[in-house]
Amino acid sequence: PMGNITTIPRLIHQSWRTTSDIPDRFEPWMQSWLKFNPGWKYVFWDDADNKKLIDGYFPEYAETFKMLPAGVATADFARYALLYQFGGLYADADFECKAPFEDLLGRYEAFLSSEPKAHAKLLENREGVFICNAIMASRPKHPFWKAVLDRIKSQASSGMTDPVSLTGPRVVHAIFNEDLDARKGVELLPEEYFYPEIAYWNMESFERACETITDWNRVECQSLKDHPKGLYTKNTHAVHHWQCTWCRGDQTEKRIDIQKIVPGLIRPWVAANVSASPEPGPLINPDPLSPLSLKTVPPVSNPPRNQSA
Repeated sequence: PMGNITTIPRLIHQSWRTTSDIPDRFEPWMQSWLKFNPGWKYVFWDDADNKKLIDGYFPEYAETFKMLPAGVATADFARYALLYQFGGLYADADFECKAPFEDLLGRYEAFLSSEPKAHAKLLENREGVFICNAIMASRPKHPFWKAVLDRIKSQASSGMTDPVSLTGPRVVHAIFNEDLDARKGVELLPEEYFYPEIAYWNMESFERACETITDWNRVECQSLKDHPKGLYTKNTHAVHHWQCTWCRGDQTEKRIDIQKIVPGLIRPWVAANVSASPEPGPLINPDPLSPLSLKTVPPVSNPPRNQSA
Protein backbone atom coordinates (compact mmCIF):
# COMPACT_ATOMS: atom_id res chain seq x y z
CA PRO A 1 0.00 0.00 0.00
CA MET A 2 1.08 3.57 -0.70
CA GLY A 3 0.79 4.39 2.98
CA ASN A 4 3.42 1.88 3.98
CA ILE A 5 6.61 3.74 4.81
CA THR A 6 8.82 0.70 4.15
CA THR A 7 8.07 0.51 0.43
CA ILE A 8 8.95 2.73 -2.51
CA PRO A 9 5.86 4.77 -3.52
CA ARG A 10 4.68 4.96 -7.13
CA LEU A 11 6.14 8.39 -7.84
CA ILE A 12 8.37 9.32 -10.77
CA HIS A 13 10.46 12.45 -10.23
CA GLN A 14 12.21 14.23 -13.09
CA SER A 15 13.90 17.60 -13.22
CA TRP A 16 15.23 20.29 -15.56
CA ARG A 17 16.39 23.90 -15.17
CA THR A 18 13.03 25.33 -16.20
CA THR A 19 9.73 23.92 -17.42
CA SER A 20 10.09 25.40 -20.88
CA ASP A 21 13.57 24.75 -22.27
CA ILE A 22 13.74 20.97 -22.33
CA PRO A 23 15.69 19.58 -25.32
CA ASP A 24 13.11 18.09 -27.68
CA ARG A 25 15.09 14.88 -28.11
CA PHE A 26 14.27 14.08 -24.46
CA GLU A 27 10.53 13.97 -25.20
CA PRO A 28 10.15 10.24 -26.05
CA TRP A 29 12.47 9.31 -23.18
CA MET A 30 10.49 11.28 -20.62
CA GLN A 31 7.19 9.94 -21.96
CA SER A 32 8.48 6.37 -21.67
CA TRP A 33 8.16 6.57 -17.86
CA LEU A 34 4.42 7.15 -18.13
CA LYS A 35 4.02 4.52 -20.83
CA PHE A 36 5.60 1.68 -18.84
CA ASN A 37 4.34 2.70 -15.40
CA PRO A 38 0.62 3.42 -15.73
CA GLY A 39 -0.98 4.54 -12.50
CA TRP A 40 2.23 6.09 -11.16
CA LYS A 41 2.29 9.81 -10.41
CA TYR A 42 4.68 11.95 -12.40
CA VAL A 43 6.29 14.95 -10.70
CA PHE A 44 8.41 17.48 -12.54
CA TRP A 45 10.78 19.81 -10.66
CA ASP A 46 12.57 22.87 -12.01
CA ASP A 47 15.25 24.96 -10.29
CA ALA A 48 12.65 27.18 -8.62
CA ASP A 49 10.79 24.14 -7.23
CA ASN A 50 14.06 22.77 -5.89
CA LYS A 51 14.69 25.95 -3.95
CA LYS A 52 11.15 25.87 -2.53
CA LEU A 53 11.64 22.25 -1.53
CA ILE A 54 14.75 23.08 0.49
CA ASP A 55 13.35 26.30 2.01
CA GLY A 56 10.06 24.66 2.92
CA TYR A 57 11.09 21.22 4.13
CA PHE A 58 14.79 21.47 4.88
CA PRO A 59 15.50 24.87 6.47
CA GLU A 60 18.55 23.30 8.13
CA TYR A 61 20.12 22.97 4.65
CA ALA A 62 19.04 26.34 3.23
CA GLU A 63 22.48 27.90 3.80
CA THR A 64 24.23 24.90 2.27
CA PHE A 65 21.94 25.09 -0.75
CA LYS A 66 22.80 28.80 -1.20
CA MET A 67 26.52 28.00 -1.13
CA LEU A 68 26.34 25.38 -3.86
CA PRO A 69 27.12 26.43 -7.44
CA ALA A 70 23.75 26.84 -9.19
CA GLY A 71 22.91 24.23 -11.79
CA VAL A 72 24.14 20.67 -11.52
CA ALA A 73 25.13 20.89 -7.84
CA THR A 74 21.82 22.32 -6.60
CA ALA A 75 19.88 19.84 -8.77
CA ASP A 76 21.91 16.98 -7.24
CA PHE A 77 21.18 18.23 -3.73
CA ALA A 78 17.45 18.54 -4.43
CA ARG A 79 17.13 14.99 -5.76
CA TYR A 80 18.42 13.53 -2.48
CA ALA A 81 16.11 15.85 -0.53
CA LEU A 82 13.00 14.88 -2.48
CA LEU A 83 13.80 11.17 -2.18
CA TYR A 84 14.10 11.66 1.57
CA GLN A 85 10.93 13.74 1.86
CA PHE A 86 8.60 11.92 -0.52
CA GLY A 87 10.33 8.77 -1.72
CA GLY A 88 9.72 7.35 -5.18
CA LEU A 89 11.92 6.99 -8.22
CA TYR A 90 14.20 9.77 -9.44
CA ALA A 91 15.48 9.54 -13.03
CA ASP A 92 17.52 12.03 -15.05
CA ALA A 93 15.69 13.52 -18.04
CA ASP A 94 17.94 11.60 -20.47
CA PHE A 95 16.91 8.23 -19.04
CA GLU A 96 14.53 6.04 -21.05
CA CYS A 97 12.29 3.46 -19.37
CA LYS A 98 12.33 0.03 -21.04
CA ALA A 99 10.15 -2.04 -18.69
CA PRO A 100 7.69 -1.55 -15.83
CA PHE A 101 9.32 -0.82 -12.46
CA GLU A 102 6.49 -2.45 -10.52
CA ASP A 103 8.55 -5.59 -9.82
CA LEU A 104 11.28 -3.57 -8.09
CA LEU A 105 8.94 -1.77 -5.69
CA GLY A 106 8.18 -4.42 -3.12
CA ARG A 107 11.67 -5.87 -3.07
CA TYR A 108 13.79 -3.02 -1.72
CA GLU A 109 13.58 -0.07 0.64
CA ALA A 110 15.86 1.80 -1.75
CA PHE A 111 18.04 1.01 -4.73
CA LEU A 112 20.97 2.48 -6.62
CA SER A 113 23.05 1.19 -9.49
CA SER A 114 26.50 1.64 -10.96
CA GLU A 115 27.78 3.07 -14.21
CA PRO A 116 29.20 0.76 -16.88
CA LYS A 117 32.53 -0.76 -15.84
CA ALA A 118 33.88 0.37 -19.20
CA HIS A 119 33.45 4.00 -18.09
CA ALA A 120 35.47 3.58 -14.92
CA LYS A 121 38.16 1.39 -16.43
CA LEU A 122 38.67 2.80 -19.90
CA LEU A 123 37.97 6.50 -19.28
CA GLU A 124 39.21 6.96 -15.71
CA ASN A 125 41.57 4.03 -15.15
CA ARG A 126 39.67 3.08 -12.03
CA GLU A 127 38.93 -0.47 -10.92
CA GLY A 128 35.65 -1.46 -9.36
CA VAL A 129 32.00 -0.52 -9.19
CA PHE A 130 31.14 3.20 -9.29
CA ILE A 131 27.72 4.21 -8.10
CA CYS A 132 25.87 6.66 -10.31
CA ASN A 133 23.21 9.15 -9.15
CA ALA A 134 21.25 9.45 -12.40
CA ILE A 135 18.59 6.97 -11.30
CA MET A 136 17.74 6.20 -7.66
CA ALA A 137 14.68 5.04 -5.76
CA SER A 138 13.70 4.98 -2.12
CA ARG A 139 11.00 4.78 0.49
CA PRO A 140 10.36 8.15 2.20
CA LYS A 141 12.63 9.10 5.12
CA HIS A 142 15.39 6.61 4.42
CA PRO A 143 18.44 7.66 6.52
CA PHE A 144 20.76 7.13 3.55
CA TRP A 145 19.69 10.43 1.94
CA LYS A 146 20.10 12.32 5.19
CA ALA A 147 23.67 11.03 5.40
CA VAL A 148 24.30 12.18 1.81
CA LEU A 149 22.85 15.64 2.53
CA ASP A 150 24.94 15.94 5.70
CA ARG A 151 28.12 15.00 3.85
CA ILE A 152 27.45 17.68 1.23
CA LYS A 153 26.72 20.19 3.99
CA SER A 154 30.07 19.38 5.61
CA GLN A 155 32.02 19.97 2.39
CA ALA A 156 29.96 22.82 0.88
CA SER A 157 32.28 25.49 2.26
CA SER A 158 35.46 23.62 1.30
CA GLY A 159 35.91 25.51 -1.98
CA MET A 160 35.39 22.28 -3.94
CA THR A 161 33.82 23.14 -7.30
CA ASP A 162 33.59 19.88 -9.26
CA PRO A 163 29.94 18.80 -8.92
CA VAL A 164 30.85 15.12 -9.36
CA SER A 165 32.77 15.21 -6.06
CA LEU A 166 30.89 17.99 -4.28
CA THR A 167 27.29 16.80 -4.71
CA GLY A 168 27.32 14.09 -7.34
CA PRO A 169 27.97 10.37 -7.72
CA ARG A 170 31.19 10.42 -5.68
CA VAL A 171 29.27 11.52 -2.57
CA VAL A 172 26.63 8.81 -2.98
CA HIS A 173 29.41 6.28 -3.61
CA ALA A 174 31.30 7.37 -0.49
CA ILE A 175 28.29 7.19 1.84
CA PHE A 176 27.30 3.79 0.46
CA ASN A 177 30.78 2.42 1.11
CA GLU A 178 31.53 4.19 4.40
CA ASP A 179 28.28 4.56 6.33
CA LEU A 180 27.04 1.02 6.85
CA ASP A 181 24.24 2.11 9.20
CA ALA A 182 22.82 4.63 6.75
CA ARG A 183 22.90 2.20 3.86
CA LYS A 184 20.93 -0.58 5.57
CA GLY A 185 18.21 -1.66 3.15
CA VAL A 186 19.80 0.12 0.15
CA GLU A 187 20.34 -2.35 -2.69
CA LEU A 188 23.05 -1.85 -5.32
CA LEU A 189 21.66 -3.31 -8.55
CA PRO A 190 24.06 -4.50 -11.28
CA GLU A 191 24.72 -2.10 -14.16
CA GLU A 192 22.62 -4.16 -16.60
CA TYR A 193 19.45 -2.90 -14.84
CA PHE A 194 19.80 0.77 -15.88
CA TYR A 195 23.16 1.24 -17.60
CA PRO A 196 23.31 -1.24 -20.50
CA GLU A 197 24.84 1.41 -22.80
CA ILE A 198 28.05 3.42 -22.61
CA ALA A 199 28.37 7.09 -23.58
CA TYR A 200 28.59 6.49 -27.33
CA TRP A 201 29.34 10.17 -28.02
CA ASN A 202 32.68 9.49 -26.33
CA MET A 203 33.45 6.46 -28.52
CA GLU A 204 36.81 7.82 -29.68
CA SER A 205 38.09 7.76 -26.12
CA PHE A 206 36.98 4.15 -25.66
CA GLU A 207 38.64 3.17 -28.94
CA ARG A 208 41.87 4.90 -27.92
CA ALA A 209 41.80 3.10 -24.58
CA CYS A 210 41.40 -0.22 -26.40
CA GLU A 211 44.19 0.31 -28.96
CA THR A 212 46.51 -1.72 -26.75
CA ILE A 213 44.87 -4.72 -25.13
CA THR A 214 46.25 -5.70 -21.72
CA ASP A 215 45.01 -7.81 -18.82
CA TRP A 216 43.72 -4.56 -17.33
CA ASN A 217 41.30 -3.69 -20.14
CA ARG A 218 40.74 -7.00 -21.97
CA VAL A 219 37.30 -7.85 -20.57
CA GLU A 220 35.80 -4.37 -21.10
CA CYS A 221 37.26 -3.92 -24.59
CA GLN A 222 35.98 -7.34 -25.65
CA SER A 223 32.55 -6.55 -24.25
CA LEU A 224 32.37 -3.29 -26.27
CA LYS A 225 33.22 -5.30 -29.39
CA ASP A 226 30.72 -8.05 -28.65
CA HIS A 227 27.87 -5.71 -27.71
CA PRO A 228 28.18 -2.62 -29.91
CA LYS A 229 24.56 -1.67 -29.17
CA GLY A 230 24.68 -2.24 -25.42
CA LEU A 231 24.56 -5.04 -22.90
CA TYR A 232 20.81 -5.62 -22.61
CA THR A 233 19.49 -8.48 -20.45
CA LYS A 234 16.11 -9.59 -19.11
CA ASN A 235 16.89 -7.41 -16.06
CA THR A 236 17.24 -4.20 -18.07
CA HIS A 237 14.54 -1.78 -16.89
CA ALA A 238 15.89 1.48 -18.33
CA VAL A 239 18.76 2.97 -20.32
CA HIS A 240 20.76 6.11 -19.70
CA HIS A 241 21.51 8.10 -22.87
CA TRP A 242 24.49 9.94 -21.31
CA GLN A 243 23.64 13.36 -22.76
CA CYS A 244 25.75 15.13 -20.15
CA THR A 245 24.50 18.54 -21.25
CA TRP A 246 26.51 20.24 -18.50
CA CYS A 247 29.87 18.69 -19.37
CA ARG A 248 29.82 18.72 -23.18
CA GLY A 249 27.74 21.81 -23.85
CA ASP A 250 24.15 21.48 -24.90
CA GLN A 251 23.74 20.05 -28.40
CA THR A 252 20.12 21.05 -28.77
CA GLU A 253 18.54 23.44 -31.20
CA LYS A 254 14.90 22.85 -30.43
CA ARG A 255 13.33 23.25 -26.97
CA ILE A 256 9.93 22.24 -25.73
CA ASP A 257 7.73 22.73 -22.68
CA ILE A 258 6.98 20.04 -20.09
CA GLN A 259 3.25 20.59 -20.81
CA LYS A 260 3.85 19.27 -24.32
CA ILE A 261 5.69 16.22 -23.02
CA VAL A 262 3.23 15.46 -20.21
CA PRO A 263 -0.01 17.23 -21.19
CA GLY A 264 -2.16 18.40 -18.31
CA LEU A 265 0.64 18.17 -15.78
CA ILE A 266 0.04 20.44 -12.81
CA ARG A 267 3.23 21.66 -11.18
CA PRO A 268 3.98 20.45 -7.65
CA TRP A 269 3.65 23.80 -5.88
CA VAL A 270 0.79 25.26 -7.91
CA ALA A 271 -1.79 22.74 -6.81
CA ALA A 272 -3.02 24.61 -3.74
CA ASN A 273 -3.94 27.57 -5.89
CA VAL A 274 -4.50 26.27 -9.39
CA SER A 275 -6.97 28.95 -10.41
CA ALA A 276 -4.75 31.80 -9.28
CA SER A 277 -1.82 33.25 -11.19
CA PRO A 278 0.43 30.75 -12.97
CA GLU A 279 3.24 31.67 -10.57
CA PRO A 280 3.06 29.76 -7.29
CA GLY A 281 2.66 32.13 -4.35
CA PRO A 282 5.19 32.46 -1.56
CA LEU A 283 3.34 29.92 0.58
CA ILE A 284 4.33 26.33 0.08
CA ASN A 285 1.50 23.93 -0.52
CA PRO A 286 1.59 21.87 2.71
CA ASP A 287 1.27 18.67 0.70
CA PRO A 288 2.78 19.29 -2.72
CA LEU A 289 2.18 15.68 -3.65
CA SER A 290 -1.55 15.69 -3.04
CA PRO A 291 -3.47 13.93 -5.86
CA LEU A 292 -4.44 17.27 -7.37
CA SER A 293 -0.86 18.29 -7.95
CA LEU A 294 0.22 15.35 -10.06
CA LYS A 295 -0.74 13.75 -13.27
CA THR A 296 -1.62 10.11 -12.78
CA VAL A 297 -1.58 8.15 -16.02
CA PRO A 298 -4.08 6.53 -16.39
CA PRO A 299 -6.36 6.73 -13.34
CA VAL A 300 -5.43 4.24 -10.64
CA SER A 301 -8.07 1.53 -10.34
CA ASN A 302 -8.06 1.34 -6.54
CA PRO A 303 -9.44 4.41 -4.73
CA PRO A 304 -6.80 6.68 -3.18
CA ARG A 305 -6.39 6.30 0.55
CA ASN A 306 -8.19 8.82 2.72
CA GLN A 307 -6.53 12.20 2.29
CA SER A 308 -8.18 13.86 5.28
CA ALA A 309 -5.75 14.98 7.96
